[in-house]
Amino acid sequence: MNSNFRNEIKYSITNNDFYIIDHNLKVLLKKDSNCKGEFYTISSIYFDNYSRTSYNQVKNGISERWKYRIRFYNYDDSYIKLEKKYKVNGLTDKKSVTITRDIFDNILKNKLKIEKSNNALLNEFIIKMKTELLRPIICIEYDRIPYIYKTGNVRVTLDYNIRYTKDYTNLFDDQKKVYYLNDKILEVKYSEFLPDFIRYRLELNHLQQTSFSKFNNCIDNLSRRF
Repeated sequence: MNSNFRNEIKYSITNNDFYIIDHNLKVLLKKDSNCKGEFYTISSIYFDNYSRTSYNQVKNGISERWKYRIRFYNYDDSYIKLEKKYKVNGLTDKKSVTITRDIFDNILKNKLKIEKSNNALLNEFIIKMKTELLRPIICIEYDRIPYIYKTGNVRVTLDYNIRYTKDYTNLFDDQKKVYYLNDKILEVKYSEFLPDFIRYRLELNHLQQTSFSKFNNCIDNLSRRF
């Protein structure tokens, strides 16, 4: 695999932190060009097997781990991605392929077959579904304010309104029933280095670094709720 691993550091922030950081970033960095408004909404369907391998890898702090997910934005089914996300010793990387709505629906129905014409990642995923019984385990949504800085390949995001559902019948409906977490998360990602002026304006030394996993926390919340 051609890797492009990046550092990924997360911070748990308060409502006050959120608004101060957003204000500081607005005058400092540009927003991701894919963000047409103040924020965009990310929806991710995560997959796991009956042994909860992906969940337990995160829970047990396994340094080298992976998970599969399907992701789309702003409830739009015209651009859907299948992704495999890696994490190795705190560095992250991912492979992805764009899939159609028809493929998406057939994945949820477990009706896809291995085809020569398929992308390699899609066939790998189908094999995992057949041999390891990967199945959708939860759909997680959140709103994201994304900022970027090209030097150092820096990406700073503010995630909020984190919510989840296990109802896969109307995933592209923004009015569906969801359950919310109260957390707000700052994520700082960079490939080469984090410029001092960004670090200074974020006041990272005063923030609480966290290993917060939306995937695990939403599953835990679901288990407590039901």
